[in-house]
Amino acid sequence: MKIIIIGAGNWGTTLAILFSKKHKIYLWTIDQDEADRINSNHANPLLNNIKLSDNIIAEKKFSRKINKDDIVIIAIPSRKIESLTDEFLENDETEFIAVNASKGVEHSTLKTVSETVLSKLEKVRFANLSGPTIARELIENLPAKAVLASEDVILLFYLQKILENDVLKFEFSRDVKGIELAASLKGLFAIAVGMCDGLGFKTNIFGLIMTYGLREYEIVMKFLGVPISTVYGIAGMGDLITTCISENSRNRKFGKFLAQGYSRDEALEKVGMEVEGVSMAKTIQKLAKFNLSIPLISCITKIIFEDIKNIKSELITTINNISN
Repeated sequence: MKIIIIGAGNWGTTLAILFSKKHKIYLWTIDQDEADRINSNHANPLLNNIKLSDNIIAEKKFSRKINKDDIVIIAIPSRKIESLTDEFLENDETEFIAVNASKGVEHSTLKTVSETVLSKLEKVRFANLSGPTIARELIENLPAKAVLASEDVILLFYLQKILENDVLKFEFSRDVKGIELAASLKGLFAIAVGMCDGLGFKTNIFGLIMTYGLREYEIVMKFLGVPISTVYGIAGMGDLITTCISENSRNRKFGKFLAQGYSRDEALEKVGMEVEGVSMAKTIQKLAKFNLSIPLISCITKIIFEDIKNIKSELITTINNISN
């Protein structure tokens, strides 16, 4: 059995550090030059050059064969996963254990990662890893818990045995699609908290954003068929709250930059990583056509995409107009 992590960015490298406590990790990169840089320095510049364990070996993706019992952890932006599944097919790699650690869905259709992967790789045993897991805290060995979701109960116990350690513990769920959908939306509300932070507001407003945000989050998740137990679980509400309160959250950072006067593109550039809340904003806004009561989501989307200059007025007016 090998553990392969596809994606040598901030999140993929964090998972490599975490799981290398017990196992050798093969960290797959886009090209050989990137792998050579990581191996020669034994650090990744995308993660502040933190020293990597000797158990971590970087290599160009698909440079070694994947076996049936190997665990392949997918840690790339969700928008790239469909092309990754095509690469698996091109390299005749169709039977292994896949653990998706990416958050997001296909924006035009709300197609989840599990649906994308399993529609082309039918022999893959699939699980999803999601929850309140801020990368910097994991690197600092601060305790966390995530959800492993799979319809294959035996696989869940197997993955727990292999991946769980003194830092990261797991809960189980069989609601794979619900967990994936829940993870995709929470970034919007962290963007709003970041905006409030950038405007100089404090915890009173943060609390309102999270309260009203959770209400709209539940409305959207119910509409999409996500069970209430998932909505209020650690991969739902838990992840939403964590993303909102963490100053290390890329979604919150993005919102703060917007409120400080940066354009959408400038704010994205300053964050320097994928901001899934931005990607999801327009997709979720389309649900307003179904007469869902989501004024906060509509406000956040308007600010992001309509170049609203007076963010303070737009946010406060929306919050003040929300009622029970």
